[in-house]
Amino acid sequence: MSRNIFENSPLADRSPGFTLIELIMVIVVLGILSATAMPHFFGLSAYQQHGFFNDTLNAIRYAQKLAVATGCNVQVAISGNQFELKRPAAADRSLCNSTAAGDFTLAVSRPGSGEASYQGSLSGVAIADATLYFFAKGTASANATITVGSRQISVVQATGFVYDSTP
Repeated sequence: MSRNIFENSPLADRSPGFTLIELIMVIVVLGILSATAMPHFFGLSAYQQHGFFNDTLNAIRYAQKLAVATGCNVQVAISGNQFELKRPAAADRSLCNSTAAGDFTLAVSRPGSGEASYQGSLSGVAIADATLYFFAKGTASANATITVGSRQISVVQATGFVYDSTP
């Protein structure tokens, strides 16, 4: 004959599990924590800054690829808190090898969406002013380090390689 060792103890009447009160209290505590602590971890501005950094990095990479594909120089103009890609507007390609800023008047279209110009900006994010040119061989006009907020983009002159160089 087997005996239950808890049959005479106060634990004998308890069923396993949580009471409704305990469950409600846990939900209330989690609700208070999520309302007060979570916004500190997941701020919208951090996502926007990261998105703008990636957009700038990809725009500079696209400028290099476009110069190689078209055989015509592409300008990356960065000023204030925005960037823009431009090409020479001459229909006869006579200005394709130019690096004179005045010759770059044709805005480059955004490849994915087809927007009229490949440019971007975000208020409140500091971006270092710079003007770069990518040539038909894929090389850049200079070595460059471009600071976007707290992150950095580097361009290698000899190869045109563009990468995230954030320390």
